[in-house]
Amino acid sequence: MSKKEAILDAALKLFTENGVRATSTKSIASEANTSEALIFKHYGTKDHLLETIIKKAYQTAVSETSLYLKGLSESAYISSMIELPIQLTRSNPDFWRMQYKIIALNPISSRYHDNFMRPCQLRLTECFKVLGYSNPELEAELLLVHIDGVWKYLAAHQPDIAKEKALVKLMKHKYKL
Repeated sequence: MSKKEAILDAALKLFTENGVRATSTKSIASEANTSEALIFKHYGTKDHLLETIIKKAYQTAVSETSLYLKGLSESAYISSMIELPIQLTRSNPDFWRMQYKIIALNPISSRYHDNFMRPCQLRLTECFKVLGYSNPELEAELLLVHIDGVWKYLAAHQPDIAKEKALVKLMKHKYKL
């Protein structure tokens, strides 16, 4: 692992455990076995370091979900979107725990998340329209509110797999999937 990657990993770990504000670049340097100067050389500021972590995680999430959601029928897309919070929080649990803690107060975090979810809203609206729902825009928004709440719940509480599956099963039942 390069020093640059070690810094990202250490920062993610400490941001997740302690929060962004409570984490100093000195503690990140210590965790990464490097110097603060190297952090500043690679990332400039702690905010830029945080943005790099967020950007990298969302790029990975886009790659994963693009394959996961590509070419699905309308019903299968909705079903897969219901499962998405589980997939995301399992694939990168530290990032989603950190994101849960900072999204409400961090405009960078919020912006990346909104950009990630925007194409899903458009596709869900189209799916609900094709499936004959009377108000597809609101159905899409309601499902996205649910999805947003579920990933936050999973990130914050880390329930067991049985509970995750039960939540998904119940939501799919509501949509008759």
